[in-house]
Amino acid sequence: MGDMMAKRRAFLDIIKEKGALVLDGGLGSELERYGCNLQHKLWSAKILMDQPDIIKKIHISYLAAGADIIQSSGYQATVAGFKGLGYGTEEAIELVKLSVRLAVQARNEFVEAKASGALTLRGITLGEETPDGVRYFSEGALPKPLVAASVGPYGAFLADGSEYRGYPDVQTEYLEVFHIPRLALFCEENPDILSFETIPSYDEAIAIARAMSDPYTSRGIPGWIAFSCKDEHHVSSGETIIKCAEMIDKVRPITGIGINCTKPEYVESLIKDIRTVTDKPIAVYPNLGESYDSETKTWYGDPGSFIGYVDAWREAGANIIGGCCRTTPEIIRDIARKIHK
Repeated sequence: MGDMMAKRRAFLDIIKEKGALVLDGGLGSELERYGCNLQHKLWSAKILMDQPDIIKKIHISYLAAGADIIQSSGYQATVAGFKGLGYGTEEAIELVKLSVRLAVQARNEFVEAKASGALTLRGITLGEETPDGVRYFSEGALPKPLVAASVGPYGAFLADGSEYRGYPDVQTEYLEVFHIPRLALFCEENPDILSFETIPSYDEAIAIARAMSDPYTSRGIPGWIAFSCKDEHHVSSGETIIKCAEMIDKVRPITGIGINCTKPEYVESLIKDIRTVTDKPIAVYPNLGESYDSETKTWYGDPGSFIGYVDAWREAGANIIGGCCRTTPEIIRDIARKIHK
Protein backbone atom coordinates (compact mmCIF):
# COMPACT_ATOMS: atom_id res chain seq x y z
CA MET A 1 0.00 0.00 0.00
CA GLY A 2 2.89 2.34 0.76
CA ASP A 3 4.26 1.93 -2.76
CA MET A 4 0.82 2.68 -4.17
CA MET A 5 0.59 5.92 -2.23
CA ALA A 6 4.12 6.79 -3.36
CA LYS A 7 3.03 6.94 -7.02
CA ARG A 8 0.37 9.51 -6.25
CA ARG A 9 2.65 11.54 -4.01
CA ALA A 10 5.32 11.59 -6.73
CA PHE A 11 2.85 13.01 -9.25
CA LEU A 12 1.68 15.69 -6.82
CA ASP A 13 5.32 16.55 -6.06
CA ILE A 14 5.98 17.14 -9.78
CA ILE A 15 2.99 19.48 -9.97
CA LYS A 16 4.16 21.32 -6.85
CA GLU A 17 7.71 21.69 -8.17
CA LYS A 18 6.84 22.71 -11.74
CA GLY A 19 3.69 24.71 -11.05
CA ALA A 20 2.29 23.96 -14.49
CA LEU A 21 2.70 21.15 -17.01
CA VAL A 22 1.85 20.94 -20.70
CA LEU A 23 -0.50 18.23 -21.93
CA ASP A 24 -0.67 17.07 -25.54
CA GLY A 25 -3.41 17.91 -28.03
CA GLY A 26 -5.94 16.25 -30.30
CA LEU A 27 -5.36 12.75 -31.63
CA GLY A 28 -8.19 12.40 -34.12
CA SER A 29 -7.38 15.53 -36.11
CA GLU A 30 -3.74 14.45 -36.36
CA LEU A 31 -4.74 10.99 -37.55
CA GLU A 32 -6.82 12.66 -40.25
CA ARG A 33 -3.77 14.72 -41.27
CA TYR A 34 -2.01 11.40 -41.83
CA GLY A 35 -4.88 10.29 -44.06
CA CYS A 36 -6.56 7.93 -41.60
CA ASN A 37 -10.29 7.28 -41.97
CA LEU A 38 -12.01 7.77 -38.59
CA GLN A 39 -15.59 7.18 -39.78
CA HIS A 40 -15.80 4.08 -37.63
CA LYS A 41 -17.49 3.11 -34.37
CA LEU A 42 -14.14 2.61 -32.64
CA TRP A 43 -12.78 5.94 -33.92
CA SER A 44 -9.01 6.18 -33.24
CA ALA A 45 -8.94 2.77 -31.53
CA LYS A 46 -9.28 1.20 -34.98
CA ILE A 47 -5.89 2.68 -35.91
CA LEU A 48 -4.37 0.57 -33.11
CA MET A 49 -5.17 -2.45 -35.23
CA ASP A 50 -4.32 -1.06 -38.64
CA GLN A 51 -1.61 1.61 -38.32
CA PRO A 52 0.01 1.67 -34.86
CA ASP A 53 3.18 3.36 -36.16
CA ILE A 54 1.17 6.48 -37.04
CA ILE A 55 -0.07 6.72 -33.46
CA LYS A 56 3.52 6.52 -32.25
CA LYS A 57 4.58 9.30 -34.64
CA ILE A 58 1.80 11.55 -33.33
CA HIS A 59 2.92 10.94 -29.75
CA ILE A 60 6.45 11.94 -30.76
CA SER A 61 5.15 15.07 -32.51
CA TYR A 62 3.58 16.26 -29.27
CA LEU A 63 6.66 15.42 -27.23
CA ALA A 64 8.82 17.35 -29.70
CA ALA A 65 6.42 20.29 -29.31
CA GLY A 66 7.10 20.40 -25.57
CA ALA A 67 4.37 18.27 -24.01
CA ASP A 68 5.15 17.07 -20.49
CA ILE A 69 2.33 14.53 -20.65
CA ILE A 70 1.07 12.49 -23.59
CA GLN A 71 -2.18 10.57 -23.56
CA SER A 72 -2.64 7.10 -25.01
CA SER A 73 -4.98 6.21 -27.86
CA GLY A 74 -7.27 4.10 -25.67
CA TYR A 75 -10.19 6.52 -25.41
CA GLN A 76 -12.61 4.17 -27.20
CA ALA A 77 -10.65 0.94 -26.72
CA THR A 78 -12.67 -1.78 -24.99
CA VAL A 79 -12.53 -5.56 -25.09
CA ALA A 80 -16.22 -5.66 -26.03
CA GLY A 81 -15.66 -3.19 -28.86
CA PHE A 82 -12.83 -5.19 -30.40
CA LYS A 83 -14.68 -8.48 -29.94
CA GLY A 84 -17.59 -6.92 -31.80
CA LEU A 85 -15.25 -6.66 -34.79
CA GLY A 86 -14.49 -10.36 -34.65
CA TYR A 87 -11.37 -10.44 -32.48
CA GLY A 88 -10.96 -13.13 -29.85
CA THR A 89 -10.87 -12.23 -26.17
CA GLU A 90 -7.08 -12.48 -25.84
CA GLU A 91 -6.49 -10.44 -29.00
CA ALA A 92 -8.94 -7.79 -27.77
CA ILE A 93 -7.19 -7.59 -24.40
CA GLU A 94 -3.82 -7.09 -26.08
CA LEU A 95 -5.19 -4.31 -28.30
CA VAL A 96 -6.55 -2.43 -25.28
CA LYS A 97 -3.19 -2.69 -23.54
CA LEU A 98 -1.33 -1.77 -26.75
CA SER A 99 -2.74 1.75 -26.57
CA VAL A 100 -0.69 2.43 -23.44
CA ARG A 101 2.31 0.45 -24.63
CA LEU A 102 2.65 2.53 -27.81
CA ALA A 103 2.68 5.76 -25.80
CA VAL A 104 5.31 4.39 -23.42
CA GLN A 105 7.46 3.22 -26.34
CA ALA A 106 7.16 6.62 -28.03
CA ARG A 107 8.15 8.41 -24.82
CA ASN A 108 11.15 6.14 -24.28
CA GLU A 109 12.32 6.50 -27.90
CA PHE A 110 12.02 10.28 -27.59
CA VAL A 111 14.06 10.43 -24.38
CA GLU A 112 16.76 8.21 -25.91
CA ALA A 113 16.86 10.29 -29.11
CA LYS A 114 17.40 13.52 -27.20
CA ALA A 115 20.08 11.90 -25.05
CA SER A 116 21.94 10.86 -28.20
CA GLY A 117 21.72 14.33 -29.77
CA ALA A 118 19.43 13.21 -32.61
CA LEU A 119 17.60 15.91 -34.57
CA THR A 120 14.87 13.67 -35.96
CA LEU A 121 12.92 10.62 -34.84
CA ARG A 122 10.55 8.63 -37.06
CA GLY A 123 10.55 11.56 -39.48
CA ILE A 124 9.63 14.10 -36.80
CA THR A 125 11.99 17.07 -36.34
CA LEU A 126 13.03 17.34 -32.70
CA GLY A 127 15.28 20.40 -32.81
CA GLU A 128 17.83 22.39 -34.73
CA GLU A 129 21.56 22.99 -34.86
CA THR A 130 22.75 26.26 -33.30
CA PRO A 131 26.24 27.70 -32.74
CA ASP A 132 25.95 26.42 -29.17
CA GLY A 133 24.87 22.93 -30.17
CA VAL A 134 21.50 21.23 -30.62
CA ARG A 135 18.48 23.20 -29.41
CA TYR A 136 15.45 21.03 -28.81
CA PHE A 137 11.99 22.51 -29.30
CA SER A 138 10.92 20.79 -26.08
CA GLU A 139 13.41 22.61 -23.85
CA GLY A 140 11.89 23.25 -20.44
CA ALA A 141 9.69 20.18 -20.47
CA LEU A 142 10.16 17.28 -18.06
CA PRO A 143 13.37 15.30 -18.79
CA LYS A 144 11.21 12.16 -18.88
CA PRO A 145 7.67 13.08 -19.95
CA LEU A 146 4.73 11.27 -18.39
CA VAL A 147 2.32 8.86 -20.08
CA ALA A 148 -1.38 9.11 -19.27
CA ALA A 149 -3.69 6.24 -20.16
CA SER A 150 -6.72 7.82 -21.83
CA VAL A 151 -9.89 6.28 -20.41
CA GLY A 152 -13.02 7.37 -22.21
CA PRO A 153 -16.57 7.37 -20.82
CA TYR A 154 -19.30 4.81 -21.35
CA GLY A 155 -20.66 7.12 -24.05
CA ALA A 156 -17.48 6.67 -26.10
CA PHE A 157 -18.14 2.92 -26.15
CA LEU A 158 -21.70 3.58 -27.32
CA ALA A 159 -20.30 5.91 -30.04
CA ASP A 160 -23.58 7.83 -30.21
CA GLY A 161 -22.48 11.24 -28.90
CA SER A 162 -23.90 10.61 -25.42
CA GLU A 163 -20.61 11.66 -23.80
CA TYR A 164 -21.90 15.18 -24.50
CA ARG A 165 -25.31 14.53 -22.90
CA GLY A 166 -25.02 11.81 -20.28
CA TYR A 167 -27.15 8.69 -19.88
CA PRO A 168 -29.64 9.15 -17.03
CA ASP A 169 -31.19 5.70 -17.56
CA VAL A 170 -27.90 3.89 -16.89
CA GLN A 171 -27.28 3.01 -13.24
CA THR A 172 -24.07 4.01 -11.47
CA GLU A 173 -23.40 0.37 -10.56
CA TYR A 174 -23.50 -0.60 -14.23
CA LEU A 175 -21.04 2.17 -15.10
CA GLU A 176 -18.69 0.93 -12.38
CA VAL A 177 -18.84 -2.60 -13.79
CA PHE A 178 -18.10 -1.16 -17.25
CA HIS A 179 -15.00 0.73 -16.10
CA ILE A 180 -13.30 -1.76 -13.74
CA PRO A 181 -12.04 -4.44 -16.19
CA ARG A 182 -10.75 -1.93 -18.74
CA LEU A 183 -9.11 0.13 -16.01
CA ALA A 184 -7.36 -2.99 -14.75
CA LEU A 185 -5.97 -3.71 -18.23
CA PHE A 186 -4.63 -0.18 -18.66
CA CYS A 187 -3.00 -0.34 -15.23
CA GLU A 188 -1.20 -3.59 -16.13
CA GLU A 189 0.89 -1.46 -18.52
CA ASN A 190 1.84 0.84 -15.61
CA PRO A 191 1.12 4.29 -17.09
CA ASP A 192 2.21 7.28 -15.03
CA ILE A 193 -1.32 8.71 -14.89
CA LEU A 194 -4.90 7.67 -15.60
CA SER A 195 -6.83 10.27 -17.58
CA PHE A 196 -10.58 9.69 -17.37
CA GLU A 197 -11.87 12.15 -19.92
CA THR A 198 -15.00 13.57 -21.50
CA ILE A 199 -16.98 12.34 -18.50
CA PRO A 200 -20.47 13.83 -18.88
CA SER A 201 -22.03 13.30 -15.47
CA TYR A 202 -21.66 13.23 -11.72
CA ASP A 203 -22.93 9.62 -11.69
CA GLU A 204 -20.21 8.37 -14.00
CA ALA A 205 -17.60 10.22 -11.95
CA ILE A 206 -18.91 8.41 -8.86
CA ALA A 207 -18.56 5.09 -10.69
CA ILE A 208 -14.97 5.93 -11.64
CA ALA A 209 -14.13 7.03 -8.10
CA ARG A 210 -15.36 3.67 -6.81
CA ALA A 211 -13.30 1.81 -9.40
CA MET A 212 -10.19 3.83 -8.55
CA SER A 213 -10.69 3.16 -4.84
CA ASP A 214 -9.88 -0.52 -5.36
CA PRO A 215 -6.07 -0.60 -4.95
CA TYR A 216 -5.78 -3.93 -6.76
CA THR A 217 -7.44 -2.42 -9.83
CA SER A 218 -5.83 1.02 -9.91
CA ARG A 219 -2.44 -0.08 -8.45
CA GLY A 220 -2.00 3.31 -6.83
CA ILE A 221 -1.62 5.09 -10.17
CA PRO A 222 -2.67 8.76 -9.91
CA GLY A 223 -5.59 9.87 -12.01
CA TRP A 224 -7.82 12.78 -12.86
CA ILE A 225 -11.43 12.92 -13.98
CA ALA A 226 -12.01 15.45 -16.76
CA PHE A 227 -15.57 16.51 -17.52
CA SER A 228 -17.20 17.63 -20.73
CA CYS A 229 -19.11 20.81 -19.88
CA LYS A 230 -22.05 22.51 -21.57
CA ASP A 231 -21.52 26.01 -20.19
CA GLU A 232 -19.46 28.03 -17.70
CA HIS A 233 -20.80 26.20 -14.62
CA HIS A 234 -22.31 22.82 -15.56
CA VAL A 235 -21.11 19.45 -16.82
CA SER A 236 -22.83 18.00 -19.86
CA SER A 237 -25.59 16.18 -17.98
CA GLY A 238 -26.53 19.30 -16.01
CA GLU A 239 -24.92 18.98 -12.58
CA THR A 240 -22.70 21.83 -11.44
CA ILE A 241 -18.95 21.48 -11.76
CA ILE A 242 -18.79 22.51 -8.10
CA LYS A 243 -20.81 19.44 -7.07
CA CYS A 244 -18.45 17.21 -9.07
CA ALA A 245 -15.34 18.90 -7.66
CA GLU A 246 -16.61 18.59 -4.08
CA MET A 247 -16.96 14.84 -4.56
CA ILE A 248 -13.52 14.48 -6.16
CA ASP A 249 -11.94 16.50 -3.36
CA LYS A 250 -13.05 13.80 -0.89
CA VAL A 251 -11.79 10.81 -2.90
CA ARG A 252 -8.09 10.30 -2.18
CA PRO A 253 -7.31 8.00 -5.15
CA ILE A 254 -8.50 10.70 -7.57
CA THR A 255 -5.58 13.12 -7.58
CA GLY A 256 -7.04 15.79 -9.86
CA ILE A 257 -10.02 17.15 -11.74
CA GLY A 258 -10.17 18.31 -15.33
CA ILE A 259 -12.19 19.94 -18.09
CA ASN A 260 -11.92 18.68 -21.66
CA CYS A 261 -13.83 18.50 -24.93
CA THR A 262 -15.44 21.81 -23.96
CA LYS A 263 -15.56 25.25 -25.59
CA PRO A 264 -12.48 27.25 -24.53
CA GLU A 265 -14.54 30.31 -23.58
CA TYR A 266 -16.18 28.31 -20.75
CA VAL A 267 -12.97 27.14 -19.13
CA GLU A 268 -11.87 30.11 -17.00
CA SER A 269 -15.18 30.24 -15.12
CA LEU A 270 -15.15 26.47 -14.63
CA ILE A 271 -11.64 26.62 -13.15
CA LYS A 272 -12.71 29.37 -10.77
CA ASP A 273 -15.71 27.31 -9.64
CA ILE A 274 -13.51 24.27 -9.02
CA ARG A 275 -11.00 26.32 -7.04
CA THR A 276 -13.73 27.32 -4.56
CA VAL A 277 -13.94 23.73 -3.27
CA THR A 278 -10.62 21.95 -3.91
CA ASP A 279 -6.90 22.58 -4.16
CA LYS A 280 -6.26 19.37 -6.12
CA PRO A 281 -4.50 19.79 -9.50
CA ILE A 282 -6.69 20.98 -12.37
CA ALA A 283 -6.12 19.81 -15.95
CA VAL A 284 -7.76 21.77 -18.76
CA TYR A 285 -7.70 20.73 -22.39
CA PRO A 286 -10.67 22.14 -24.26
CA ASN A 287 -11.50 21.87 -27.94
CA LEU A 288 -10.08 24.37 -30.39
CA GLY A 289 -13.35 26.28 -30.36
CA GLU A 290 -15.49 24.84 -33.11
CA SER A 291 -18.70 22.87 -32.52
CA TYR A 292 -19.14 19.16 -33.31
CA ASP A 293 -22.17 17.65 -35.05
CA SER A 294 -22.40 14.06 -33.76
CA GLU A 295 -24.86 13.14 -36.54
CA THR A 296 -22.63 14.17 -39.45
CA LYS A 297 -19.36 13.74 -37.50
CA THR A 298 -18.14 17.12 -38.73
CA TRP A 299 -16.91 20.36 -37.15
CA TYR A 300 -18.29 23.83 -37.82
CA GLY A 301 -17.87 27.39 -36.55
CA ASP A 302 -14.98 29.79 -35.87
CA PRO A 303 -12.15 28.41 -33.68
CA GLY A 304 -11.11 31.88 -32.47
CA SER A 305 -7.82 32.41 -30.60
CA PHE A 306 -7.11 29.38 -28.42
CA ILE A 307 -3.69 30.54 -27.21
CA GLY A 308 -5.16 33.83 -26.02
CA TYR A 309 -6.91 32.00 -23.19
CA VAL A 310 -3.87 30.21 -21.74
CA ASP A 311 -2.63 32.92 -19.36
CA ALA A 312 -6.12 33.37 -17.90
CA TRP A 313 -6.47 29.62 -17.33
CA ARG A 314 -3.14 29.54 -15.55
CA GLU A 315 -4.00 32.56 -13.38
CA ALA A 316 -7.38 31.03 -12.50
CA GLY A 317 -5.62 27.96 -11.11
CA ALA A 318 -5.00 25.41 -13.87
CA ASN A 319 -1.94 23.19 -13.33
CA ILE A 320 -2.01 21.15 -16.56
CA ILE A 321 -2.89 22.79 -19.87
CA GLY A 322 -3.28 21.19 -23.29
CA GLY A 323 -5.85 20.72 -26.00
CA CYS A 324 -8.56 18.32 -27.09
CA CYS A 325 -10.38 18.08 -30.42
CA ARG A 326 -8.82 19.91 -33.38
CA THR A 327 -5.76 21.13 -31.48
CA THR A 328 -2.39 20.34 -33.04
CA PRO A 329 1.31 20.01 -32.16
CA GLU A 330 1.76 23.60 -33.36
CA ILE A 331 -0.76 24.81 -30.77
CA ILE A 332 0.84 22.71 -28.05
CA ARG A 333 4.22 24.22 -28.97
CA ASP A 334 2.74 27.70 -28.43
CA ILE A 335 1.32 26.61 -25.06
CA ALA A 336 4.69 25.13 -24.08
CA ARG A 337 6.46 28.40 -24.90
CA LYS A 338 4.14 30.20 -22.48
CA ILE A 339 4.36 27.58 -19.72
CA HIS A 340 8.06 26.78 -20.01
CA LYS A 341 9.36 30.32 -20.48
